[in-house]
Amino acid sequence: MDRFAHALRTSLFLLTGILLMAGCTSTGNLGILSNSETEADLGPHDPHTFHRVGNEISGEACRHFILGVLPIGRSDIESALKDALSKHPGLKADGMVHISVQSTLYGFFPIYNVYTVTCTTIKGIPIRFDHSPKGPSAHPASLPETGTKG
Repeated sequence: MDRFAHALRTSLFLLTGILLMAGCTSTGNLGILSNSETEADLGPHDPHTFHRVGNEISGEACRHFILGVLPIGRSDIESALKDALSKHPGLKADGMVHISVQSTLYGFFPIYNVYTVTCTTIKGIPIRFDHSPKGPSAHPASLPETGTKG
């Protein structure tokens, strides 16, 4: 009987621990994602020519909620992208392609909402945009002459 009581106590302890910590995860995919500063540099109607600059990289952004009212941090996709790009500054990447996005939510003591953390993790291939001018104004013959004539 002592062995049964020990197994029952252990099972109740594990079940209580699982109930106190609840969480969920969702996953999705994106084609291309770029840093907002890069898009402003290129302009909304400019051709977006890019090339691959490395192998798969990843980044994460988390937001913590204390007592359900005090948020700390950011868990949006752009923050996760900035984290991934900042981990690899030598690549000088402007964005990523073939992106996998994973969002997680974990609550500790979820009934009372004592502490909750939500994280966004992205993985993808880093890319760099070609920032050279394109179109008719890109040809040197069509650019205005500078300097003085004498």
